[in-house]
Amino acid sequence: MRSKDDLLVLHPGRGPRRRDRQRGRRRLHAVAVTVMCVAALAVVLPFWRPLPERSPGREPAFPPEAFTTAPAPPATPTSPTPAWDAGSPQAHPRTLPSPIRPAQVAAPTDAGRECDVDDLSIVNHGWDAWTGNTATSLTATNLGDDPCLLGGWPSLRLDQGGRPLALTTEQVTHALGGQPVPPRRLLLRPGQSATTLLTWRGYRNAADSETPQRLTIRLGSVERREVPLEPPSPGPAPFDLVDGGALLIGAWQPANPGE
Repeated sequence: MRSKDDLLVLHPGRGPRRRDRQRGRRRLHAVAVTVMCVAALAVVLPFWRPLPERSPGREPAFPPEAFTTAPAPPATPTSPTPAWDAGSPQAHPRTLPSPIRPAQVAAPTDAGRECDVDDLSIVNHGWDAWTGNTATSLTATNLGDDPCLLGGWPSLRLDQGGRPLALTTEQVTHALGGQPVPPRRLLLRPGQSATTLLTWRGYRNAADSETPQRLTIRLGSVERREVPLEPPSPGPAPFDLVDGGALLIGAWQPANPGE
């Protein structure tokens, strides 16, 4: 067996000198790494600043209020419902004159102002029903001191339960029998009357006969006025109409003295 001295003779590079060279290279490598770290710190240190400590009472740069949405613009106030929409009592007593004096068809030369609702007493009367149809009349009497002109068709609205019924209103130019009844320009002297006929196809038991109804009329620029549905009208809801029904309105005609 070879001794340690024999191995050193055969392999001289494995001796103490080789180990010394290896230790020297490791020292140089460590020195190089240290020099590089020091150089890096020398570059970074001039730009480094410690982060400030946040005290508990310090306000943030952007308080939460800065990120809230802008307040909504004030709502535009809505206009109140016009007074004529509600309807108010008539200015004159609701009377049907006796005897009735019919209005006259105005001559082309007749001049004067148009009647408004406050010139007139408007009365609902004359209920009739037959083969599914119902009719009633409105008679307007001039209770003012001056004559006025009336023509065309009245503007009517029927309410029930505090809301208008969604009705189709049609201005008709014919009577129930089919004969033409064209619109006329009437001259109402004080005490004279004109009549319009209202007709509709009744819904009978399908209509609400318990909730009170309210009929209002508008003529001219004056606010809408109520036409009370008083006895002998058939009950609190005499118009057997429902939403979607149709109300046919006749043109103003000279009142019939026999009404």
